[in-house]
Amino acid sequence: MPPQKLRERQKRQRVAQVLDAAALLFTTRGYEATRIEEIAETASVAPATIYNYFATKPNLLMALAVRHVRAALPERRALLRVPPDDPMEGINAFETLLANQATRYLSRECWRVILSAQYLGPGGQAHRTGIRLNLLIRRHYVQLLRHYQRLGRLHPLVDPDDLATLIVGITTWHFAGYISSDTMTVRELLDTGTRHLRLVLAGLVVP
Repeated sequence: MPPQKLRERQKRQRVAQVLDAAALLFTTRGYEATRIEEIAETASVAPATIYNYFATKPNLLMALAVRHVRAALPERRALLRVPPDDPMEGINAFETLLANQATRYLSRECWRVILSAQYLGPGGQAHRTGIRLNLLIRRHYVQLLRHYQRLGRLHPLVDPDDLATLIVGITTWHFAGYISSDTMTVRELLDTGTRHLRLVLAGLVVP
């Protein structure tokens, strides 16, 4: 194997080791309580290696979030390929999937850091990654809404891009409320979102 490809493979392996260690420690010890040195020890790498790859702990968390989203994509795409016939049911199904994936992969504490990145470090790597994750969900919603428009279940004058932006804004606001609470359940999060989304979609969904 050429030296360059060998180095690239070794780097990928070290990055995977670091992300595995971070995922374990963030889950068992908590994000704030976990130090970079502990992640390095668990991953069997030097702390300098982690700083070289990620620079900061929030950047490391964002990389972990990106990896989890990539793992979750097949499940999302499967739903988008064959969504429920009713638009409200389809949106609810997608929101349920997103909520279950989010809570399956990362703790509320981690999501607090991810959502606050755009305010704490505007323009930084963590901020840019957060925007990418949000835009991905928005693209999925555009795909879902265009599907219902093609079926004649969504009013033809509705702009799927604008409606997707509105839905993502509402659901992100609800998710922020969920992660800021220690007692709200996923079911309560989804029920609240459903009530508000029904108001938004009133008159837009064709019977």
